[in-house]
Amino acid sequence: MTRIYSLVFDYQIAKMQSSGRHWADSAYKNKEYIFEYSAASIASYLEHNAHLPYDVYTDDVALLRAKLDAYDVNSENLRLIEAKDKIERWTSHWYCFWPLIQVADMHYMSDEDALKLDNDLTYTKSLDEYLSILEGGKALVWKHERLCSKGRDYWGESYAARNGLGTDNFNIYNTGVLGVPKAFHEQARKIPFYCEKLISVDISPVHRFPDKPGVVSKVFNTSDQVAVNYFFHEANLPVVETHPQIIHHCYEKTKNGVLQSASHLLKQYRK
Repeated sequence: MTRIYSLVFDYQIAKMQSSGRHWADSAYKNKEYIFEYSAASIASYLEHNAHLPYDVYTDDVALLRAKLDAYDVNSENLRLIEAKDKIERWTSHWYCFWPLIQVADMHYMSDEDALKLDNDLTYTKSLDEYLSILEGGKALVWKHERLCSKGRDYWGESYAARNGLGTDNFNIYNTGVLGVPKAFHEQARKIPFYCEKLISVDISPVHRFPDKPGVVSKVFNTSDQVAVNYFFHEANLPVVETHPQIIHHCYEKTKNGVLQSASHLLKQYRK
């Protein structure tokens, strides 16, 4: 069996900006917007996967349920789990994506395959095929992006990897979809350690934002993703991409694409 889960919470925009995402205020805007596009992503999941149990951890169940209520979808197997205390503890860490590291680590303590889904995805088909792949012992990701060593120097990714992990000779997969088979959970519990190594590296000697001259980050902004990919590398874990059957709206300037992709599911259009 596979445990499918997501995390939806009120981001600390200032912390995201200090963690290397200077565009966070325009991309994520505020709590209402975060929960609105998260509900759209959940509705898209339910359109094709209502038969699959889905756990969503959140710090505001009432708001997320209210946003989701706008959609005409079957939520019988959806569990909105109140996790305010856990999320408050996780967000006390200075790195903005530490909650993603921690919610995943929580699932790596179990004896079930674990599939994390980001809250800005659009689904075009059932996940059944991918669950079979995961249960067969292969990892799931969204898509391959690059070899770490081939990234642009001014991103700071390869610099952080070389200085924090000792190598940048491994693949970078986008982990908006992240499935880890249970046989690798013990090794996956090293991911928080790898992430700590990465975020301890000051990348400011090489970092710059071409669109924001003069602004420099000290930390690579998706160090959590690099940590996961280093785990794949160390574990020699086979990886299968879910792109393009799953759409990840991570490269867009806003999350309006998530909302637009689920608009046909709104109750107001399905009377």
